[in-house]
Amino acid sequence: MRARGFTLIELIIVICVVAVTFGVALERLLRYQEMGERAALEQNLAAINTALTMKFAAYVASGRPEAIRAELDNNPVDLLSRPPQNYLGELYAPPAETLERPYWYFDRRAHELVYFPNRRRYLSADAGPPERIRFRVTVTAPVAVPGQPGELPQPFVLPVEPFTWQIE
Repeated sequence: MRARGFTLIELIIVICVVAVTFGVALERLLRYQEMGERAALEQNLAAINTALTMKFAAYVASGRPEAIRAELDNNPVDLLSRPPQNYLGELYAPPAETLERPYWYFDRRAHELVYFPNRRRYLSADAGPPERIRFRVTVTAPVAVPGQPGELPQPFVLPVEPFTWQIE
């Protein structure tokens, strides 16, 4: 009589199939988590850019466009009705290894908004994956066209060092 059940070869094949499936699923999960983190970063930057535009439009409407330049070194997160959930506040270069990622803070010394990403697999810059991403409030240069009204400077948040977060 032949015994019922799996042979050793069949068991090894099942274990290999399960391991490969688990590996593919884990890689996908990590990819989707990084896509979510990138989307959260972009959403926060869009909210900050909208708040900057509204603040600067208020200066122009009140007849004080020169006040725009004074706002460039201020913390742009203060303009939001609610800061990002992982925003630590205004700090002077805290030790990165002691803080739980991902988080934002405003560097008071450099007048920069800093983001420390949790996942950096698809994040790249000139010198490899950056440890942190730094942003600064800037304004566009006004364009003067003869015979037309002058264009006012537009505020926006720009990365200090260019980076790409390309997830295919």
